[in-house]
Amino acid sequence: MKKIIPTIKSILIISLAILAIYQVGRLWLVNLTNRNFVLYLQARFPPSAPDGQSAFAQPFRIISGNGNGIFDIRYSEIANSEEWVFGEEIINEILRSGEFQSDSAATFETILAEPVLIYEYAFNMCAETFARALGRRNGAVLTEAGIESFTRIAVQRSSERRVFFINDSQIWEYSLSSFPPRLALLEASIQPASESPMHFIATENGFVPRVDGDGFFYTAVSVENPFSDAQGLFTFSHIRSRVEPFFDNPASIFPSVSVDNVYTFSNRNTTVQYLENAALEYTSYRTIGRAAQENFMADFSAALAFLNDDPFVINEIYLRNHDTRGRAHVFRFNYVIDNHPLILTEPWHTRIYPRCTDPLFAPIEITVDQGRVVRYRRLVYTFHSDGIMWKDAAALERNEHFTLGFPIDIGPAIELQVLLES
Repeated sequence: MKKIIPTIKSILIISLAILAIYQVGRLWLVNLTNRNFVLYLQARFPPSAPDGQSAFAQPFRIISGNGNGIFDIRYSEIANSEEWVFGEEIINEILRSGEFQSDSAATFETILAEPVLIYEYAFNMCAETFARALGRRNGAVLTEAGIESFTRIAVQRSSERRVFFINDSQIWEYSLSSFPPRLALLEASIQPASESPMHFIATENGFVPRVDGDGFFYTAVSVENPFSDAQGLFTFSHIRSRVEPFFDNPASIFPSVSVDNVYTFSNRNTTVQYLENAALEYTSYRTIGRAAQENFMADFSAALAFLNDDPFVINEIYLRNHDTRGRAHVFRFNYVIDNHPLILTEPWHTRIYPRCTDPLFAPIEITVDQGRVVRYRRLVYTFHSDGIMWKDAAALERNEHFTLGFPIDIGPAIELQVLLES
């Protein structure tokens, strides 16, 4: 009996110690399933540059043609598409061993006349930054040819397999002395989009749908606000559940609401606001450590990592543009749905005018300072495919350059529209 009592005491002590460790873990590490701990780590250790840098080189759309005047356009699922897997490899090969031919005498029309893949960017892509995003030490093979920036890369799939870097005023032509077998295998894996519901033709005003008859059918888009509850109401408890992933310890959140219905949740390091016009704004006040990385690709990686950890961003995105504010970089993203862009056609005032002096110019805006996200703003809406609608072909008769896409609206269904290209 004397031996049993000490054993029981030891078991109780061990059990209490395990329980204490568990409770402390719950208090400080919070709930792992909703990604709070991931955001907790990100706030203290900025992500490394390679995590997102290759994504910077991805185009926002890929245009493919077989030389017959008919084209397919891809906006969705670009990262793992056969077209981009091949494109990334052949572009890398050009950066490694490509031979610059000349300021090409080719025109965009003659390029389109051959089987071709065109990788388009939504902004002027800096040649030096592009090369670094693909793992090159510098972009000398491009910059020494006089390429400062471009908006398109065209890969002709004829026997010569020429590659063109294109901007609004000039075309630069490159070639390969040999075509590695691995590229031939990747190229052979690209399947023609014969089952695509919509094909395009090239006109002087851009790529327009090939319409047989008076028009065509398409899938409309519906809008959802995940920050309202099942009854469509906005409550502290429901909004709080949506913003908790941005805090390392939700128990420390102090909530408040202003007279103009701005819901604010904050602690000593972070403030998240749900603003009047269905916009979310995150601000971090953490001190930026000396070890933070100070380069563009590190900042883009941090922005992309933060965005990917927002559980309420469910639509595909692409980089619309970027700029600088002091030492910080600002990245703006558009959405993609049903193989079409989903964009703001007008500035979005996050608060009722004139209280908003800094509107959103894209659905998502992320400001990064030395590898740390210091400001994150986005529309709170999510978008879903919903129902079939008819588009009259007469709407395509425009004299300006345009593309088809969904302008962001909060009506019952967003219709496919002709969007003028800026």
